[in-house]
Amino acid sequence: MSMGLTTPSAPFDVAAVFPELAGQRRTTVRLHPRPGKPAITDSSMGGPLLWPADEAWPACPDPLSHDPSEGRDPLPLVPVMQLSARDVPELPFPDGTDTLQVLWCPLDHEPYFQPHAIVRWRKAEEIGSLLIKAPEPDPDSDDSYLPTACVLSPERVEEYPDGWELPPELRARIWAWEKDASNPDGWSYFSHLSAAPGSKVGGWVDWIQDPVQFECGRGHEMAHLLTIASWELDIESSKRWAPVEDRPLLTPHAPPEVQNPTDLMIQDAGSLYMFVCLECPERPVDSLSQGS
Repeated sequence: MSMGLTTPSAPFDVAAVFPELAGQRRTTVRLHPRPGKPAITDSSMGGPLLWPADEAWPACPDPLSHDPSEGRDPLPLVPVMQLSARDVPELPFPDGTDTLQVLWCPLDHEPYFQPHAIVRWRKAEEIGSLLIKAPEPDPDSDDSYLPTACVLSPERVEEYPDGWELPPELRARIWAWEKDASNPDGWSYFSHLSAAPGSKVGGWVDWIQDPVQFECGRGHEMAHLLTIASWELDIESSKRWAPVEDRPLLTPHAPPEVQNPTDLMIQDAGSLYMFVCLECPERPVDSLSQGS
C-alpha cells in the first residue's frame, strides 16, 4: 500500500441547500492508484495477481475481436486490479472469499468499445502454489489498456448522486444555483459536490454520459461494484477532489502521476463501470464503459 492520501472535506453539506438530497449520501472508497511496485499479496492496479499455478491463465473469450484468418491464439487477458478484504472490506465478497481480481482483454469489444473484463473471487490462503509469472501482454494489445503497476491508498469519502441521476427539475435548480450570487466561490454540483471521480469501490457512479441500469441473468437489479478510471481527476474537479498531499503539484496543470497514474485510456478519458448482483450468492458481475 502507498502512503495515505486525504481528500479535503466538502466545503458545505449540499443537502442543506437542496433538501431533496437528504438521505442520499453514500460512502465510496477512493483507491488513489500511484505508480509503484506492488507485491503479489498487495491490493493493486496493474500489479501481480495471486494466481494458482495449476489454473490456466484466461484468454480472450470473444473470437470476433481477432481476425480468424490469422490462425493465431486468443490474446491472454491482462491483470487490471486486485483488491483484498483487509484493504477494502466494503466489497461484497461471496462467502468463503477475501480477494477480488479483475482482468480484461486489451482490445476493444462491442457494444461499448471497451476491453472485455472478467472477475475472480478467491480465498487467498486456499490458493496453494502460485503462478510465478503471468503471460506477457500480446504484441497486438492496445497500449491504452495496459495499466502501469500501481500501489493503492484506499480512502473512505462521502458523496452524493451524480447530477444525471437527479430528477430534471432538481438538476435545473442546481444549475441555476451554480450561477447565483449565493454561490460566490463557484462550486459546481457535478464537479465538486456529487459523486467522487476516479477509480473507486462502491458509492455512486460518476457517470460521464446517461446512467444505465443493469440486471443480472436472474432479473435482479445490480449495484455499482467499482469504477476503473482513465483520469483520477481533471483541472475542474481537482478544486474539490485532489488529495491534500497532491495540491502542491497541481499548478499549472495536474501532472500525470496525479491525473493519469495508471496510463490507462478507456475511450476518450473515460471509465469502465462494473456492477455486481448482491442477491445472487456467486456475485455475478457485468460492466460497461463511457467516454467524453
